[in-house]
Amino acid sequence: MPWSFVGRSEQLDRIGRALAEACPAPVVVLGAPGMGRTSLLAEALVSADADAVLAVEPCGTEPYSALARLLPEGFAANASLRTGIADAAATLAGQWVGHPPVLVVDDAHHVDFASMQVLRELHRTYGAPLLLTAASTCALPAGPDPLDCIRYEPGTCTMRLHPLSTDEVTVILSDVFGGPVHPTTAAALHAATGGNPTFLRDLVERGRLTEQVVREDEMYQLKPGRPAGAVAPLGPSWPGATQLTDAVGQAWRELALDRADELCLLASWHGLTDAIATTWAGVLLLRGRPAEGLRLLDAHPTPDPDDPSRYTITRALLVGLGLRRVAEAEAMLTAAANADPRYRERLLACRAWLLAATGAPKQAAAALETADPCVDRDAAVFIHAASAAVALAGGKPGQVVSNLRRALAAVEGRCTGLPWFPPYLTACLIDGLLLAGRINEATAAAGDFHAGQRGCGWNVAVAMDTLITARPSVEPIPTDTPQQDSARHSGIAGK
Repeated sequence: MPWSFVGRSEQLDRIGRALAEACPAPVVVLGAPGMGRTSLLAEALVSADADAVLAVEPCGTEPYSALARLLPEGFAANASLRTGIADAAATLAGQWVGHPPVLVVDDAHHVDFASMQVLRELHRTYGAPLLLTAASTCALPAGPDPLDCIRYEPGTCTMRLHPLSTDEVTVILSDVFGGPVHPTTAAALHAATGGNPTFLRDLVERGRLTEQVVREDEMYQLKPGRPAGAVAPLGPSWPGATQLTDAVGQAWRELALDRADELCLLASWHGLTDAIATTWAGVLLLRGRPAEGLRLLDAHPTPDPDDPSRYTITRALLVGLGLRRVAEAEAMLTAAANADPRYRERLLACRAWLLAATGAPKQAAAALETADPCVDRDAAVFIHAASAAVALAGGKPGQVVSNLRRALAAVEGRCTGLPWFPPYLTACLIDGLLLAGRINEATAAAGDFHAGQRGCGWNVAVAMDTLITARPSVEPIPTDTPQQDSARHSGIAGK
């Protein structure tokens, strides 16, 4: 399978220029594990076309252990640290013919302190170019940091390897698949790996990525579904598993539904569905596939141990909004509230909002009589949103606006697992302002929202409005006046 070296041109140029100097300064390449330090080192040596290279490898913590194969037998046992460094450097330099070689050390943070001092002496006294790589995120050694003597050497060229960009990941994947990659798939795989080249290679080779893609419209993209009985190629023990599941959560919070869906497919393929099931179910709800979401939760009933209410609320929304079985969802939330006092207020508040949003304002109003928005901030979001829906049904646009503003204030900065709520509430607020005749405020609130800019939440507001307004009311709502009817849902539909 082809694997091209992509990017890092700036770093290669800097290394090449440094090694070409008459008296080259030390070069230190820092990067997180898997960021491609070793590959860069190999590519740099090829590009530099060095006459001679001496590779030094970490071999333990004992003094001179990294250089033991190059020094006389017993040297380390008989040499003091003070005099041994100069003696070792002189011994090694005496073995060279012509120009000194480029001293190359990969993972220099694991090299023993004495060996690194010898390498510095070879550079200082004998003019040997020094090219090192080290992990930027490793814990410091218990004793002296072996790299200290190089980091602060005058003129040292230190560079850090940053994650690959989405474009660079796209180039690599296009080479692997033999054709262009869909932008959403490229973005998903970039997010799944964090731009870490090793994680990306794991997904491609060990993770059998070529089995997960299909070519559509002349572009490769992840295909839905996972073969029955398939063994997860990587699994939860894979070092990049946390990055992948975190990427799912980030895409969900950013309301990037296409990317979130593809990341969920990828996580499922690698046996990580338990960690992302609730999020994936929420994505499926907004994409109009509630039955799939419910089957997913049935197969993976794994509530978040830190907040089991998120699982219950997602399931209730799939049943109540997605499948239009409000009574069943109401009973589900009530039972869960009675079973877990920690989240009682939140679950009952969600029940009130679900009733109000689906056309049962009288039942919602009754449920709100005992609701306390001061007990739980997440509950406050549902309470104010439900109160706004009840006020709308009662023809009180002023109360609609005030309650929606309270709901938006309560949801600000919260990670409730329902990132669609703020944009949906914003759309409702625009409606409320129009119904209240506050045209200037509505226009200001709708500025970016109606522009449909990426990340503004327009798509999810439309999706939620579709879920809610598509169902027949279970309780009559007062008929709007002609003026109200023309303004109704202008925040969502009146683009």
